[in-house]
Amino acid sequence: MSRPIEPQKKQKLLEGCLADAIEVGVLDSSINAFAKIIGTSGRMLVYHFGSKQELEKQLISLLEIRLREQLWSFHSLSGNKTNGLVETLLEMWKHLTSPEMHGLLKLAMEVNQRSIQGDLETQIFVDNETQQWIDSLYNLTNDKTVALLFFHVFQGALLDFLPTGEEQRGKQSIEVFAQSIGTVY
Repeated sequence: MSRPIEPQKKQKLLEGCLADAIEVGVLDSSINAFAKIIGTSGRMLVYHFGSKQELEKQLISLLEIRLREQLWSFHSLSGNKTNGLVETLLEMWKHLTSPEMHGLLKLAMEVNQRSIQGDLETQIFVDNETQQWIDSLYNLTNDKTVALLFFHVFQGALLDFLPTGEEQRGKQSIEVFAQSIGTVY
């Protein structure tokens, strides 16, 4: 009879693997590579997760939780009427481009790439995160079309920011777009 899985130990291993994935910005490490970084054995990871695929599935679920904790911490800004729309969006951009978000965003982009390649697990992740973005932006604008437009502006700005580290261009794009929408809005 085998030992029962210890939930706390499994969670600690999962947290360690996610921390490593965030640091390097990729999920595509071998079981043994994850094990070495977090100070355990590949056998222990297989014991707790069964396979690399199951470990990755659970890492993606934990990533979703971490993104919600970090990315959506600006939800409270939508109720802050002292900030205008432009200022609030620029605060969101500043938060997204902060150093502590970089690894999370790179990892999220890797998951997006897997989704494009047809991976069902990651497609669900991307759909959920996209809806979170749009809902947050809708809370700021009260207009579904404008929220979707801002979502696309942010996505494009992030695609430029991640490989270049150039946050100013994204900030400028968001600011100009928000001001142009504000004149019609």
